Amino acid sequence: MNNCLIDFVREFSDELADLAHRIEAQLFTQPQAALMQARLYSEKLVKKISDTESLEAIYPLKPAERIHKLYRQDIIPEEIYLKLEWIRKMGNKAAHDLKEIELKDVLEAHKLLFEISVWYMEVYVSHQFTAPKYQLPVNVHQETNSLGLTDLEALLKPYFDQTLQKVDEMKEVFERQLEAIIADKENNSASNAETGSPQQKEDKYADDKDSTVIGSGERLPLSKEKENIVSIFKKYKFNKNYETIKAIELEHLNSKELVYLIDNKKTSIVLNPKTVEMNDDLKSAGKKFSSTALKQFPKAINKGKTPINYGYIYYFGTDDEVETFLKNLNNVHLVERTN
Repeated sequence: MNNCLIDFVREFSDELADLAHRIEAQLFTQPQAALMQARLYSEKLVKKISDTESLEAIYPLKPAERIHKLYRQDIIPEEIYLKLEWIRKMGNKAAHDLKEIELKDVLEAHKLLFEISVWYMEVYVSHQFTAPKYQLPVNVHQETNSLGLTDLEALLKPYFDQTLQKVDEMKEVFERQLEAIIADKENNSASNAETGSPQQKEDKYADDKDSTVIGSGERLPLSKEKENIVSIFKKYKFNKNYETIKAIELEHLNSKELVYLIDNKKTSIVLNPKTVEMNDDLKSAGKKFSSTALKQFPKAINKGKTPINYGYIYYFGTDDEVETFLKNLNNVHLVERTN
C-alpha cells in the first residue's frame, strides 16, 4: 500500500510509520496478523510516552502496567486509556484465540490507532498539528475481498457511530478496571494530603527530570532549550516552579499568577482561563488549549469524557513580542490589585 493514513507519525518515528504501513497492508488479507501488529504499535507508542515521562526510572513495567500507570498519573486521559486497553485486549485475543477475526474488529483497531496517534501528535509533537480526516483504508486486494470502500463504510458505520462503551463486551472489564484505578488515585491523593508524603511530589512531578532520553538521542531540559525565554520571564518577576518534558510552570513573585511555557518550536505561553476570561483583550488574542501539562489550571471537558486541564495559549515569533506580552500582563495584574 503506497499511501498510509497514519504516515504522519513518521515525523517522530520511522519505525511506527513502517509498522502502520504493514498493518494497513494486512487489514483485508491477514486481519489476525494486522490486529496483533496493532497491539505491537500501541505498545511501542505507550513505551515512547513512558520514556518521555520518565515513568520507568526505577523499575521496568509490563505493557498493561504502563497503560494503567499513565492513566493513574493523569498523563493520558480516560478516552485514550480505553482505546489502548481495547487494542491490547483484542491483540491478545488475536494472538491466542484460534477463532477467525472479524473484519469490523481489525478496522475498528485501525481507527483507534489513528485517533491515538493524532492525540500523541497534538500533545507531544506539535500543538499546531492538524489531523487529516479519518477514512477507511482502501482495499487494494479486491480479488480477495469483494467489498469496495463504499460498501465497507455502510457495513461498519453502526460500529463507528457507537462509543467504546458499546464496541465490545470487554468494556465492562474496562469499567471495573477504571473504577479501581480512579479509587486508587483518590485514596492515594487523600493519604498524601494528610501525611505530606514525599510520594505525593514524586507522583505529581514524576516527569520533572534533569534530562530525558527520547529514542536513541539525549534531550536537554526544557529550561535549557528555552533558556533565553526563561530569562525574559525572570526579568518580569516570573520564577520557575518546576518543569516537565512538556512545559515549564512559572509563578509571578507578587501576583502569584501561574503561567506555562509550552514545549513548542514557536514560543508558546499558556495563561490561566480565570485570568483570561476577565479580560476581553486577552480572550480575543488567545486560543483555548488543553493539556495535562497545565497541572495547576482548571479542568474542563474537551473532546473526551474526562475533564482535562486547560488555558489560553499565545504564540510569539520574537523575544520582543514575549517582553511586550509579559509587560502588559504585569500591568493587567497591577490594575486588578489597585481596583
